[in-house]
Amino acid sequence: MKTLYMLIGPKGAGKSYIGRLVSQRTDIRFLRVESIWLTVQPGEDGWKKVEDAIDAEFARHERVMVESLGAGDDFQQYLASLKEKYRVMMIRVYADLETCLKRVQTRDAADHIPVSDEKVMAYNQIAAAVSYAWDAEIDNSQPASDEEILSLIRGLT
Repeated sequence: MKTLYMLIGPKGAGKSYIGRLVSQRTDIRFLRVESIWLTVQPGEDGWKKVEDAIDAEFARHERVMVESLGAGDDFQQYLASLKEKYRVMMIRVYADLETCLKRVQTRDAADHIPVSDEKVMAYNQIAAAVSYAWDAEIDNSQPASDEEILSLIRGLT
């Protein structure tokens, strides 16, 4: 069965970095979900648009990785729909919330949804509180080394 790896965690925890690293060093294709959300038009179903993009990636790849806060309107419905089609591995990515805020403030904003520091802190409180049956967890406070990350992901296959 095709496998979807979901990196779940606060903004600035390092989900995009991890996804790019895994995509470069394994056969898992990383799909940047945040860039899809940047294209959602008023009245358009963003969750459906993201799911369609994931489905398109699975037409070409056996293993796909995406990032998410793991919360928000209709996330549970989106997740349930994905679980009907794919084996879903839930990976918690976390770091101290102050560290996450500093990373958001200093990163290249071109590929990210622009939000105020106050919104980042509010979203991150929500994202830090979500709980799933985690298949793996990455403490990215320091941050984790590339080899630690890759070893953990390879262990999930």
